[in-house]
Amino acid sequence: MELLLAVGELKILASEKAVTSIEVEEDKLKITRHNDFIQFGGKFPRLTKKETKARLKEIKRLLLAI
Repeated sequence: MELLLAVGELKILASEKAVTSIEVEEDKLKITRHNDFIQFGGKFPRLTKKETKARLKEIKRLLLAI
């Protein structure tokens, strides 16, 4: 239930930031807004955590940085 709430929170935050897509490919986080990828320092951010809950927190932190 806790993970479901965290995903819902990410969806709301993404909507507020006009993010249309969030994908994780291997450890790369690909965030799309207005059909353009958002990169940090010219690169896709890498998720460092392996546990689902920790990864969701990483994604939230990156969304807040947009």
